[in-house]
Amino acid sequence: MLKSVRLSRLALAPLLVFSLATVFTARAATPPPASGDLLVPATVDLSAFKTEKDPVLSLDSSTDAPAIRVEFPGNSGYPGVDLPIPGGSWDLSAYSAVEVELANISQARLNIGLRIDNPGDWKKSPWNSGTVWLSPGETKKLKVTFGESYGRPGYALDPSRVNRIKILADNPKQTAAILIKSVRAVGAASASNGVSSPAPARTVAVIPAAASTATAAPAAVLFTPTADNIGSIKTEKDPVLSLDTSTDTPALKVEFIGGSGYPGFDFPISGNLNLSGFAGIQVDVTNISQSRLNLNLRADNPGDWKKSPWNTNNAWVAPGETKTVKLTFGQSYGNPGYLLDASRISVIKLFAATPKLTSAVLVKNLRPFGTATAAAASPFGSTSEPAPIATAPAAPAGEAGTDATFSPAIDGELLNLSKSNPLAGFNYNESSAVVENGKIKVTFNAGSNYPNIQFPIPKGGWNLSAFGGIELTVTNPTASKVRVFLRADNPGHWKAEPWNTENLTLGVGETKTIKLTFGQQNGAPAFPLNPARIIAIQLFTNRPKPDTTLLLSGLKASGSPADAANKLSLSKPEDRNVPAVLPAWLGQRPPVEIPGEWVKTLDENFDGNKLNDKLWTPRFPWDGPQPGQLQRYAPENVIVGNGVAAFKVEKRHGHENNDPSRPTREYTSGLIQSYDKWTQLYGYFEARIKVPYVRGLWPAYWMMPDRGPSAGSQWKRRDTGNGGMEIDIMEILSEWGPGRNSVATHWDGYGADHKQWGTSQIYYGPTADGWHVYGLLWEPGKLTWFVDGKKLAEWQNERVGSVPTYLKFNVQLGGWATKNVDDASLPAVMEVDYTRAWQLKSRQ
Repeated sequence: MLKSVRLSRLALAPLLVFSLATVFTARAATPPPASGDLLVPATVDLSAFKTEKDPVLSLDSSTDAPAIRVEFPGNSGYPGVDLPIPGGSWDLSAYSAVEVELANISQARLNIGLRIDNPGDWKKSPWNSGTVWLSPGETKKLKVTFGESYGRPGYALDPSRVNRIKILADNPKQTAAILIKSVRAVGAASASNGVSSPAPARTVAVIPAAASTATAAPAAVLFTPTADNIGSIKTEKDPVLSLDTSTDTPALKVEFIGGSGYPGFDFPISGNLNLSGFAGIQVDVTNISQSRLNLNLRADNPGDWKKSPWNTNNAWVAPGETKTVKLTFGQSYGNPGYLLDASRISVIKLFAATPKLTSAVLVKNLRPFGTATAAAASPFGSTSEPAPIATAPAAPAGEAGTDATFSPAIDGELLNLSKSNPLAGFNYNESSAVVENGKIKVTFNAGSNYPNIQFPIPKGGWNLSAFGGIELTVTNPTASKVRVFLRADNPGHWKAEPWNTENLTLGVGETKTIKLTFGQQNGAPAFPLNPARIIAIQLFTNRPKPDTTLLLSGLKASGSPADAANKLSLSKPEDRNVPAVLPAWLGQRPPVEIPGEWVKTLDENFDGNKLNDKLWTPRFPWDGPQPGQLQRYAPENVIVGNGVAAFKVEKRHGHENNDPSRPTREYTSGLIQSYDKWTQLYGYFEARIKVPYVRGLWPAYWMMPDRGPSAGSQWKRRDTGNGGMEIDIMEILSEWGPGRNSVATHWDGYGADHKQWGTSQIYYGPTADGWHVYGLLWEPGKLTWFVDGKKLAEWQNERVGSVPTYLKFNVQLGGWATKNVDDASLPAVMEVDYTRAWQLKSRQ
């Protein structure tokens, strides 16, 4: 018999803009019964449940074991229920996890989440979570271990203060129902359970170090699939695992579900692995499907997942192809990354990046490779294995630490190709090299993302403080032009982007010298690189269509320290700690030092409760969605009210612009733009904006050309060539946190002729309310950027745009931003208080 009751909706924020956690008081939390049962369906009071997004609850007595039936409404985002907790808080300190048994009694596949909360500031995400996919008719158990989220180290949950247990559905597309059969505390508590403890500690399993010579026998395989151990493998996004015995060597067959995001699994390792004797790990994969796959190998340390304590590398594998995916400790995607502690590997994961179709691979031979350090301290001696970039002991620039001790001779030479093993110490990512006629002949693999060659670095790094930069001579012997990038790195977290990059384009048969000046990037202010602590130098290109071969020579330090003074830089990282002082003219007129009679040409304050459609359109001029990005745009995600325009970002599946003929995305965001409605050439532009700092978001305030209807098609009107230019007034990667943004310009299209100028090293201090005012002064041949009335960037060039532009506000995901979105902090909102523009009266 079904007894149905509809419960009242929470009068608080939506599910993922989580309401404030229950305030913890001194009252003792309730311990569970000896059975560990946290919910007894037959006796529970349904009115004690809290709901969000209006699920319908009832008691299902159709079997001998009663269950709670939860019916989720379709297209409602993240409908869910909070289980009743006696006294408001459970003391689960005697246990290690919470486990629920769920059955899908609907006709659609469902992604169900379980979340366990502590009291505290929701912005700090004081919870652990996990999910499971349920097919129609399927019953599964979902377990969340304290201190872990989605099977990896997470928030250090205090199990003695559990004030919320939530079960939710991830964006069901149609009305669907589940049965909650049981909810239990399970497992024995770890000794580390406690208020301030980290996630439960794991036992370290020591793996013997490999021999130090280059001819050492291969290390033992870390994982051999068997029928027994496959059952212990943790999965995400429900890949199907099985044992393949079609060859002499058993393999793990992994079937990834199409359209499921980033399906993957964790190799079953016991405790923490000690791989400190090795350079990295690798695994052999064979693509047995009909479509090309992007496969990623990841190794984690224990720790806060928000700090991304892992390294990752990937390989594209064609149908029928077998490849070795190799990950070097201290690197991610061939670049310096998180300084992974190889003696404490807690997770090894393999996943596919957004497979469009259901696909399958065979996985074999997970094993370590190489040795942890180079045999010699200098690249001018002999070495066996290259040292991982991240092993350099120097501290990040600007922090306490020791400068590198190795400096080149007065001629600055950084590479000696005349030694007996000239390529010793190099690292390669989707590339290979030989030495011919005294030059390095490097080949970058076709279709790979940012293939690179990393030059040898002495132990402890290079001290180039006597120089102003580095340079490299490059010859293009191919039949098409090639764009290359030279990069130098300091130690530091990748989010700080502790590197400088310079690029140039080489025509067919052309030889050029690419010169990188410390502290600059493409002639713009950049990270204040410390030349005394250079831990990596690399040359890379981007997605070469065919295999691309270049000849390299003359890598050396050059110039003088005066060249690297970075006179272009108008701010520094420590400015983030100095509170902003807002001048009186903000919002009233252009910067006071700009002479002339100014006329206000735009004054949009977002009054009323709907968008001004005479000025704005909440979609792109073209169909979308944006290639390479994770969001689609929907008009309802721009909300006008209380004098602001709010751009809502949420994990909600749907079609671009709600048009069934357009592609879909898993995330939904909002945009507005003034194409065909408002444009201006030159002047001062300003907006007051409050951005969300949620990992994976990319808020932007920018402009694109619009030559008007007489120019022809929208593509001709919006062309960034022929005097047109994209101008980015403000772009932020939210994971940077407050006090930093990027400015940029792009012109001559977005293909092979694309050019750009910009810097992501714009720093500024906090305001009391979190709002900031971003401004741009656009003059013929000159652009000047302001934040809170302070000039922070300037560029003078005859190529500055000379075509009228329209305005755009939006929040993007993916693309330039990380694709590892912090779903738990969504929905999130960017707010715009006003946008205004002025023009010199003489230019009207």
